[in-house]
Amino acid sequence: MITSNVPEELRKNWLLHISGFLTWSIVTFLSLSRLDFNVEFFLKLAGFISFYLLFAKVVASKKGDHELRNKVIIICQLMIIMPLIYEDKYRVVAILLVLIATQLPSMFRRKHALVLMLVIAIVHFSLVFNGEFINTFFHVTIFFMLQIFGFSSIETILREERAKEELAAINQELLATRYMLKTSSQKQERLRISRDLHDVIGHQLTALSLNLEVASHKVPDEFKAMLQDNVKLAKTLLTDVRHVVKEMRDKEQFDLTASLYNLVNQLPDCQLTIESPLSINSLRLKQQLMFCLQEGISNALRHGKANQLTLSSEQNGKRLVIELIDNGCSFHTNKSAEFGSGLTGMQERLADFNGTVQLIGGPHGSTLQLRVEDCYD
Repeated sequence: MITSNVPEELRKNWLLHISGFLTWSIVTFLSLSRLDFNVEFFLKLAGFISFYLLFAKVVASKKGDHELRNKVIIICQLMIIMPLIYEDKYRVVAILLVLIATQLPSMFRRKHALVLMLVIAIVHFSLVFNGEFINTFFHVTIFFMLQIFGFSSIETILREERAKEELAAINQELLATRYMLKTSSQKQERLRISRDLHDVIGHQLTALSLNLEVASHKVPDEFKAMLQDNVKLAKTLLTDVRHVVKEMRDKEQFDLTASLYNLVNQLPDCQLTIESPLSINSLRLKQQLMFCLQEGISNALRHGKANQLTLSSEQNGKRLVIELIDNGCSFHTNKSAEFGSGLTGMQERLADFNGTVQLIGGPHGSTLQLRVEDCYD
């Protein structure tokens, strides 16, 4: 399989990158074509090249990463472009302001971006004002509207992408929930059948066996052999029923590792790696851990946009530590998340086992840590 070294965001935004490059190339050519090879030429060339490299840096960066750095880069681009606009004799350099506007939706809210573009327009007006207010006003207004158009176009695209990601996350949650409900229904049905067999048929067979034992001592001798055969048959049938009930209840001791794999297999574009198998005897604890890990996987897919999950565990005496690591977008590096309804629900599930829950952000994802101090054997 052929792999590419081109960053994912650059591959997704290739049209924006190419159109930006062509626009920059034309503006640079028009601005420098009639200049002599002197200090002014090379200073402007350095300015145009620096602007484009900064633009490419922002376009190639992954969405949600380095927002503060990218905002600083935007300021640097403005500091480069404004002197070029002031020295522009052909009034074409202001086109590059549209490229700046296309970078704003991923870093600023609409209100803040509009304020910033308005400030840029005011500075632009002050730089190109030549005494003719009307002509300068319409000139700046045209470029301001182009900035609004570029900003709105990219904002719409990003909004659609977020909507698709949210829909995909909800769909994954529904698939996971459907699997859990199906599994839970199967277990409840097996438990109901096993209880009915034990409580109804088992008790009736026991009563039948006792009645046959009593009858065998009261009937004439010629019927005793037949009654003894019926007693043995009733006891054999009772033993078989108890064996079936035991097997059905043993199935409730589900394999937590296999259940997690089955759960993730229901989700598209998601992979789970279990580095160390979970060896837990308590059925109740396994059920609670399964619900906690299901919630953790769901949150990693929905909020962190993760697609790679790694599960590790460490047991020491009566202490169990489970870590679910994802490759999604981290909320904050090396800091614990505040408890919302999801983490609070996990904490409540593990409270009977003296357990704690913690969600820690990292440079390449987040780690859900479940600690159980005792009562899992």
